[in-house]
Amino acid sequence: MANKKIEPLFWINPNFRLQFPYFSIKWYKIEHQVLLQEVLQEGMGKMVYQTKKNQMMIVLRNDHSGLDLIYSDFTQFDNLRLQSWLRINIRDQIIKRANEVLPHRFHELETIKQIKAKGVKVKKLRKRILGQCNAFKIISLSPVLVIFPIDFLDMVILHEMAHLKYMHHRKTFWAYLSVLINDDAKQQNDLRDIVLSKYIDLYEFLMK
Repeated sequence: MANKKIEPLFWINPNFRLQFPYFSIKWYKIEHQVLLQEVLQEGMGKMVYQTKKNQMMIVLRNDHSGLDLIYSDFTQFDNLRLQSWLRINIRDQIIKRANEVLPHRFHELETIKQIKAKGVKVKKLRKRILGQCNAFKIISLSPVLVIFPIDFLDMVILHEMAHLKYMHHRKTFWAYLSVLINDDAKQQNDLRDIVLSKYIDLYEFLMK
């Protein structure tokens, strides 16, 4: 019996949306003949998928804020090779953007809150883990944070900053974090978990 093709958890096509302040993708449909001409032309910041029957193009924005995806009526989005190509390129650009944005935002919050860590790293963490603070006062942040709203991103960073003072989740930690965020930290953490549970499958799919 022939092996059955494993379909992706999410299909990346013009109905697929990522629209966040730090990173977004936009779709543009053009005439097929125009697309064929475009894929043949070399250019900086352009990635091309091309077979005899299938063509598509990704354009990187100059400010690295996301990707513009160019296709035509003839682009076959049900092709699994194209799907893999799209996912890998989106993932790689998310990681590049995260390495630009996350340390910068982290250092801004350090200045605002007058808290200093020994360092900050951007790296893939375990599932559902978006940030970590180790015993050496070095904070790690997941690259997927750039495809969350800014207030969600800030909450994760401040949560890890609170661990610079309290390396636990007891009452003193939550009281200190509440001061940092000027809100009920426990309640906001519960809301964060609700948001995360809604999108975790998508983000795990993109980052694998």
